[in-house]
Amino acid sequence: MLSNYTNKNKIVMILVTSIIIGSVSFFIHSIRTGSQDNSKITPTLFVHGFKGGPGSFNTMLNRFESNRLGKKEMVVRVSTEGRLFIRGNFSGSKQPFIQVIFENDRAALHKQTIWLQEIMNKLQTDYGIQQMNMVGHSMGGLASANFLVQGHGTYPTVKKLVVMGSPFLGIDKEEYFEMNTGEALPDLRVDSKALTALRGNKDSFPAHTEVLAIAGVIDGKYTTENADKVVKQKSYDGGDGLVSVSSALGIKQLVKKSNYHQEVFLDASATHSGLHEHPDVDEAITEFLW
Repeated sequence: MLSNYTNKNKIVMILVTSIIIGSVSFFIHSIRTGSQDNSKITPTLFVHGFKGGPGSFNTMLNRFESNRLGKKEMVVRVSTEGRLFIRGNFSGSKQPFIQVIFENDRAALHKQTIWLQEIMNKLQTDYGIQQMNMVGHSMGGLASANFLVQGHGTYPTVKKLVVMGSPFLGIDKEEYFEMNTGEALPDLRVDSKALTALRGNKDSFPAHTEVLAIAGVIDGKYTTENADKVVKQKSYDGGDGLVSVSSALGIKQLVKKSNYHQEVFLDASATHSGLHEHPDVDEAITEFLW
């Protein structure tokens, strides 16, 4: 009996010790080194979309690392309650990657915007980051743009923004709303209050931020020659299979003309979820950011 009790105590002590060691290790790797000057580096923040997660950007970041364009040095997880859990630190490399993961991957646009504000504030105040790039897929692009038009606070300067398949004019496929659930869905509808407010904040979009909008086209209706005509047809629901070309390029309404860039990829692989797996998209982002 005494032997069993002693053994149980030993097991408990081992578990408690392991948890303490793991926690200490986590925070050691996550707390900024006081002597390190991060003011000259330009991290790139990657923000996934509706129902996204680690898989949204994992493979793209792996490809960028393989091509020695930078390194994923930090992961910021945002709990459903909005608490930030940061893993990693900056090594001093000029182009570190930061991956953002929302536990509530169906949160409304205003919530995601607040979470991005908290992330950016922490990066500046706790880590000394002064300038950033941002890459957002789908709703992640909407949240990033919404952060920029509401960015009145202590945040790093966003030099460049990439949006991929982000529905700035909404999604016009009714079946998408019938087969999905989540508080973000009303924000993704055509002429939703959230998107109307976002587009109405044109004067608040930073004049210094350059933007690259990326759209995919998986059918044969759209060509570079008939682009203007086709995307204005109300019956046209092409694009990447979910977001039309005009919607994916809709951020142009917010951005100064000289700062706006766009790329449209016409092939069967340029699907909505395929954009962050597309080698030509990799190349376009690389040329634009770095």
